[in-house]
Amino acid sequence: MVKNRTVIVIDNEVLAADLCRKMLLPLGYSVVCAFSGEQGIDLAKNKRFDIAIISDRLHDMPGVELFSLLRQKNPVMSGILVTDQTSVELVVNAMNSGFQRLLQKPLKGPPLIAAVQDTLEIVELHEENIRMNTLLPLYELGEKFMKAEKETEVYQELLAAIRQEIDVTSVSIMMFDQDEEVLRIVASFGIDPEIASRVRIKPGEKIAGKVFKLKKPVILNRNEKNPDQFLKLLKRSEIAASICFPMRNTEKVIGMVNIAQTRENTVFSSGDIEMLSVIVKQSLMALEKIWSIKKREETCRVTALLEQYVSPEISEILADKKDFPQDSGKVLELTVLFADIRKFTLLVQRLPPAKLRIFLNEFFELFAEIVFSFRGMLDKFMGDAALVIFGAPLEIDTPSLSAVSAAEQIMREFEVLRCLWTKKNSVFKEIGLGIGVSRGPMFLGNVGSVRRLDYTVIGTDVNIAQRLASETASGQILLTERVYNDIKKTYKINSGEKKLLRGMDSEIMIYSLTR
Repeated sequence: MVKNRTVIVIDNEVLAADLCRKMLLPLGYSVVCAFSGEQGIDLAKNKRFDIAIISDRLHDMPGVELFSLLRQKNPVMSGILVTDQTSVELVVNAMNSGFQRLLQKPLKGPPLIAAVQDTLEIVELHEENIRMNTLLPLYELGEKFMKAEKETEVYQELLAAIRQEIDVTSVSIMMFDQDEEVLRIVASFGIDPEIASRVRIKPGEKIAGKVFKLKKPVILNRNEKNPDQFLKLLKRSEIAASICFPMRNTEKVIGMVNIAQTRENTVFSSGDIEMLSVIVKQSLMALEKIWSIKKREETCRVTALLEQYVSPEISEILADKKDFPQDSGKVLELTVLFADIRKFTLLVQRLPPAKLRIFLNEFFELFAEIVFSFRGMLDKFMGDAALVIFGAPLEIDTPSLSAVSAAEQIMREFEVLRCLWTKKNSVFKEIGLGIGVSRGPMFLGNVGSVRRLDYTVIGTDVNIAQRLASETASGQILLTERVYNDIKKTYKINSGEKKLLRGMDSEIMIYSLTR
């Protein structure tokens, strides 16, 4: 149980205050709630609070501004900012104003408790460190870390800060590699670079791996009367003292900081742990800023790429999907639609290129809008033709029905467009649109060379859809048997007939949609 620790919760929302009371009171915290910035300031005038949990969007003032005012009276107060956004600017402002943690809205019990407990550890460490008068100026340290634009720069700054504040002969910073599931050294001092590059430690192995799983820092002093259980694992006899410190964000341990001193009779203390805690937590905020920027940039890149194929709404969904096969591919059961403008050669021969381009742009614009409305993916435009995929990368319940519904609407809209252009040039009386729809297993993924990749589909049914479109009469929609079976209860279909398509080894059953 926690004793004599006071928490003030400042939030406009009663539910947030109630959740904090419900979660923290049973743990022994004293919890006081305020529902505006001014009320929080008034309460803090007469009572000292260890931790402030503040919403970043109060009705009367920003949460960051409020925390700065509270700390003018109580400089050692620690803070948790509750927010529904994670912009770099907000993170920087929060850090610079002294917040130790950011929590996402809506508040949830376990993350709240973890954040308060972590923050309380910092409170206790701060108090002890202030007594020792060895705290780094947090603002200056944070400013150094936040200037870093790359992870490697943060690691080097972390090395420099540790060496400046703690007397050490070696330091290693290890990060957990998710792919290999091992700890790797990403920066070091006092260790042979070649040796450092080869180090791979699994969780639970050696001291670093065991402390990684333990999630708590460990001090190893050879001169201790009651040596730590891990001391027997310290193989290097020249090391007099060492600390293994987990780099822990709000969710999990993501790495380790290991420091050592070979000078005889050296003893590390809780003050050194506190110093590491302050430095490491500042570095973690800088890393999280960099990762947040990277994630946002990657999401923007993928979204921009996807919007070439699908609607903006779908592209946002797909960009957030971790399993979206943007860099590889897989074989899937999909439905494809192939549309081909019949007698397009006449247009090429009789229209100026500029006019032809305008017509094609108008056609493909309406084509794409219809495809997107039925949640299809536009694979590519090919001169006078287009290929569309239904069922991936976004799964839909009835891909064949969506494809045929899209085909029917495309055909209607094409006729409207053709009639409009016929008024401008009679050659448009001669053209038409043919559509083929097929379904089957096909490969979906990146195809091409290092210099040029296409995200596309490959398979027999892709070729069949193309052949169907090229052999239709103007205004006709042809379907394979798989598609027919999927939609026969919804649409009227003409009787099927077997036909040998160009380039195919055997006949297939073909159906046409009744219009």
